Amino acid sequence: MTETAPMTPAETALSLLFRKLHPHLEDAAHALAQGAARRDLERLHLKLITARLKTVELLEAAAETLPEDAPLAETLDTLAANLTPVGESYRQSLVLTQLCLEEAPAELLPHAPEGCVAGSTWGARMTDFLAHLRDPDFQARRRWEAVAEDIGETEEE
Repeated sequence: MTETAPMTPAETALSLLFRKLHPHLEDAAHALAQGAARRDLERLHLKLITARLKTVELLEAAAETLPEDAPLAETLDTLAANLTPVGESYRQSLVLTQLCLEEAPAELLPHAPEGCVAGSTWGARMTDFLAHLRDPDFQARRRWEAVAEDIGETEEE
């Protein structure tokens, strides 16, 4: 029996993004293509917010394992801050989440072991996602413009 090495903090972050958050983007795209009802989109928004909160918690925990001044710690802290929900609408949440998935690989892969993408459970999903970004209709703002702006909006008091 072979033991798998524990993931590095960079691998953990990529895994969280592409195994935990990416499926929520795909669920949203599928729901929009099927003409989902508003209440279904609101339910998907709550699921995305929950997943983002859990991801932030795990990113912060991964950052705590690193020296405070390590460049990767700063990257993980910034990613966690960018993913922290702040009462945004569903459309804004989708755009913010996708932008994090678009930008994070370039910042995280230099800190990950060489060859980790090919041997991972998240690598194929990340590679496919990044390849789709060549299509202008897949860009975050254009991809999610069909989501009504007021879905999931909360009023700040």
